[in-house]
Amino acid sequence: MMLSTIPILLTALLLASPTLFAAEEPDPVPPPDRPDPAALRERAKKAGPEERQKLTREFREKHGLMGTNRSEWEKRRDELKNLPPAERAARLKELRKEVQEGRGKFKLLSAEDRDVKQSEMKTRIDAQIIELQKRKTEGALTDPEQRRLERMQQMSKRLGRPPGAKPKMDAPRKPEGEVLPPPPK
Repeated sequence: MMLSTIPILLTALLLASPTLFAAEEPDPVPPPDRPDPAALRERAKKAGPEERQKLTREFREKHGLMGTNRSEWEKRRDELKNLPPAERAARLKELRKEVQEGRGKFKLLSAEDRDVKQSEMKTRIDAQIIELQKRKTEGALTDPEQRRLERMQQMSKRLGRPPGAKPKMDAPRKPEGEVLPPPPK
């Protein structure tokens, strides 16, 4: 009895395996100007110590906000360690305020600056849309690229709205032939 059920179980497993082991959808293709993390890691591994330090310095200058600059933190720690408790508390309060102000700078754009940034983003997105549409007409567009094209078209549409405009909602449709009664007075 046990030997006869084994072939049945194996057959069922083989028939179910394509659905069980189906691969997930691949991630969308990253933007063309984004560096490949694996390539950057390889480049750093192959670089000599001086070149690696140079790359690290460039990264810290580019991405700032004290998070990657260890020597700056060490200087601050030594400075704070030597201060009396009351002055240390005041200095820490100052530093926290500086960091908080640094984090919120993106919100400090004026309306004109925000409009300029929005139009720059729309220009970049529209250029990518044109490139993806060319690939679509050639028939070389993959599924992830198709989804990316659709998302970018939505973003472009949103960015094309006048500032402060709310998305347009379609009015509910009434079925044909059905007449609604007049509103009560």
